[in-house]
Amino acid sequence: MMIYRLADLTVGVEGAGDYTRSLMKNYENHEPFRGLPQIRIAVTSEMIRKERKLEGEGFSDEYLESIAVYRAFCEQALNFDVFFFHASAVAKDGEAYLFSGPSGAGKSTHAEMWRKTFGNSVIMVNDDKPLIRFFGRRAVVYGTPWDGKRHLNTNICLPVKGICFLSKGRQNRIRRLSYREAIDLVEGETFRAAAWEHKRKNEMLASQLLNSVPVYSLTCDISEQAAVTAYMGMHSGSDTV
Repeated sequence: MMIYRLADLTVGVEGAGDYTRSLMKNYENHEPFRGLPQIRIAVTSEMIRKERKLEGEGFSDEYLESIAVYRAFCEQALNFDVFFFHASAVAKDGEAYLFSGPSGAGKSTHAEMWRKTFGNSVIMVNDDKPLIRFFGRRAVVYGTPWDGKRHLNTNICLPVKGICFLSKGRQNRIRRLSYREAIDLVEGETFRAAAWEHKRKNEMLASQLLNSVPVYSLTCDISEQAAVTAYMGMHSGSDTV
């Protein structure tokens, strides 16, 4: 069994192939470990078959195995107030900013604009599938090995300063959303659970997130000014910029 650290949880994975082990290498637990891991995953062929039904044809067994491991982790991690959130997460000055929205909204492109605009002060936490964990009312985001097409992630943990849902437009404008405006957006980008208890836990954590972190709507173009507008709005907490 290989032991990993994800979202500050010990995770034991048995039966994973070379691709999954290579993917998770930077998250291996290098500290002395005794006892049972908090989360335990045993890879089976049935898990891969299930992923193929969900993801469709055109994916290798190795890739589907890695997704199956993450799905199994996400299911069990809900018990520790940890949940998956579909977003690109960047860090600046010790705080994390998350950009979310449907596929094609420009999450990765906007994150890239932050890196171009603010240079080395910005760190890419995860470009697709970060984890959020709660410690009381405090929400923190973690990098994960599952990091999108560009494979950008850092094994770090930072407090979440703000979450921004993107849409394309000719002008750059950011607006803070109310709870009612944001709740469906947030729930739509969390883990797609099958079991009722997992769905219910996701809903509870989404509500907790909205009570802990401000959520914004950003209409933007592909420019460095868009990054400046987003940063100014989320850093200051302004209603409209």
